[in-house]
Amino acid sequence: MTTEEKTPAHVSQDAATSLESGLMPEISKVDNVAVEKKDAVLSKKMYLINNAIDEIGFTWYHAKLFCIAGYGYSVDSQMEMIQSSVHKYVAYQFGTAFPIDTEIAYAGLIIGSIFWGFGGDLIGRRLCFNSSLLLTSMFGFLAGGMSSMSTYCIFVALANFSAGGNLAMDVAVFLEYLPFKYQYLNTVMAAWWGVGQTTTNLLAWAFLPNFSCSSADYCPSSINRGWRYTWYVNSAIVLASGLLRLFWFKLDETPKFLVSVGRDAEAVENLQKLARKYNRKCSLTLEQLQECGDISSEYYTASEDGWDPKKILSIVRHHCKILYQDKINAWSTSLILLSWLFIGISYSVFYNFLYIYIASHGGDTGSSTYIVYRNSSLANFVGIFGPIVAGYIILLPRVGRRYTMSFGALATMAILFGYTTVRTASGDAGFSSATYFFINIYYGCLYAYTPEVLPAQARGTGVGLALVAARVSGAFSPVTYWYGQKSGSSIPIWVCGGIIGSLGIISALLPFEPSKQRSV
Repeated sequence: MTTEEKTPAHVSQDAATSLESGLMPEISKVDNVAVEKKDAVLSKKMYLINNAIDEIGFTWYHAKLFCIAGYGYSVDSQMEMIQSSVHKYVAYQFGTAFPIDTEIAYAGLIIGSIFWGFGGDLIGRRLCFNSSLLLTSMFGFLAGGMSSMSTYCIFVALANFSAGGNLAMDVAVFLEYLPFKYQYLNTVMAAWWGVGQTTTNLLAWAFLPNFSCSSADYCPSSINRGWRYTWYVNSAIVLASGLLRLFWFKLDETPKFLVSVGRDAEAVENLQKLARKYNRKCSLTLEQLQECGDISSEYYTASEDGWDPKKILSIVRHHCKILYQDKINAWSTSLILLSWLFIGISYSVFYNFLYIYIASHGGDTGSSTYIVYRNSSLANFVGIFGPIVAGYIILLPRVGRRYTMSFGALATMAILFGYTTVRTASGDAGFSSATYFFINIYYGCLYAYTPEVLPAQARGTGVGLALVAARVSGAFSPVTYWYGQKSGSSIPIWVCGGIIGSLGIISALLPFEPSKQRSV
């Protein structure tokens, strides 16, 4: 076989020469260069980085990263779950009716998505990765100790702000170290989302039924400590994870980020360090990267210009332009953001109105607080296995990420419409478990797909924008519920169920299939 026959068409002549001379390992996989086509030099360098990562293979470092980054998923879901669990008892104690604390929590998540997502592309993945959990736990402890709704809202907002970018950073960090052969694990890692929800739900089940007041008529703090205990224990778990990240795992900056900002020497050193630690081969040299040339972008990290605000805004605009650099990337980015927008509003609104609909038709899905939390814990536990099954399905021939998402969305729509026939607590347990299982098949793929098809220079920005889309739309669900429950209309559940089904069509229209190409 000649060099030309075994070298992907997009690989540069320099790279082909390196391969021919034995400096670069033979790799048959093709990179998704369409997302970096505006910078051919960066595409060549990413090809070399991917080759080095594949050459090193899967190590104990990757296994630890799977767990420690995966727990970031847990924290993100825990913050949403804890607020929804304790809201009623916080409102009882502080005498509020409108869910202002829930809206404030969404505001924190939205701002956090922007800050940490954009920040990951500005200052690097490592600092964001290491600091977010520590800040989340600190503010979570303070939220649990507040004595008024106003101060509670402040620290809930700060805790959610700190956790809000975990998804953006965790998926990016794990993906940028992951060999192509194991890229399906990026989908499986979403199982940690269910772990987080189950953990918080179990905490709420343990504390809220036993240490909470029963109504707003008389609810002093002395008989309403359950929501505080839930916050304290949850924050302690997050703190333990943050300390593990800082002192046990000790993340090095990802090579793909370093190359995307012109720090080639550090990228090579980090990969060589990883190879040495686990006695693996790494053929990549600094000379190989330098032979590719200099990346065309003059936008590196914000710190190079002393954190000048104008420069930071210029870099952010540049990263946003990268997401829409041509027609195929604009189409891909737009469909991804639309997917997150739709799932953010439809799923939460459906669940809010579902129980109103069931009750109005003579159903009783929760005769006691114990039954409600039992069913919720069971459903969240079953949901853990959705991404694991998705990780298997995406490997099937002619299926991949896109059609797995389509299957998950359409199956969820069918289950949700069937859910409207439930009239008993046991039926609620069964349908809610099935719903969490199938929606997490969709979620798991969407979480993984989003960073996989985004260019490295703007990966954090793109994931951050996706999270903003989901959380801005999700922020309307408490308002919709507040005003909609008075009318008793069932229209929202049918509309939202249809929107979830439409995600199956959107998934099939996505232009990239990461199961066939390596992410750059």
